[in-house]
Amino acid sequence: MRKILYILIGPKGSGKTYIGSQVNKNTEIHFLRVEPIWLKLAPGENGWERVEQEIDQEFQQHHQVMIESLGAGEGFNRLHSSLRNKYEIKLIKVYSDLEECLRRVKNRDNADHIPVSDEKVEEYNKIAASINHPWDAVIDNNSWATDEDILRVIESI
Repeated sequence: MRKILYILIGPKGSGKTYIGSQVNKNTEIHFLRVEPIWLKLAPGENGWERVEQEIDQEFQQHHQVMIESLGAGEGFNRLHSSLRNKYEIKLIKVYSDLEECLRRVKNRDNADHIPVSDEKVEEYNKIAASINHPWDAVIDNNSWATDEDILRVIESI
């Protein structure tokens, strides 16, 4: 059976974690939260290598895995290139208005999220919103997509 990695890409606060959690709960796709991996890094440890190791471990138990990312920068590009050599990859854009994303970040429980200032959220989100990959699907999460809408998009890939 082929191994498929789904990558949810979008700004901070666009709802990637919520979407991944719903997919995990309602499908055979296992959602691996990436931010907690970054939060547990040892000093000097390469985060991108650690994320790839965790993904590889998940594929020992699951045929379909989903992660979330801003999808930007050289580190992400190297990770994507390496993973593409091992797994079939499906890129899913998660769209939400940047002001709405900032509002969500300000109001969420940040226990499992990397803490960043509002200014950094705005900076990162502008970069994330400008990313243009060859998307396999797009989820418009501006006004919270329903679980049915989310699952319909994932099943259409």
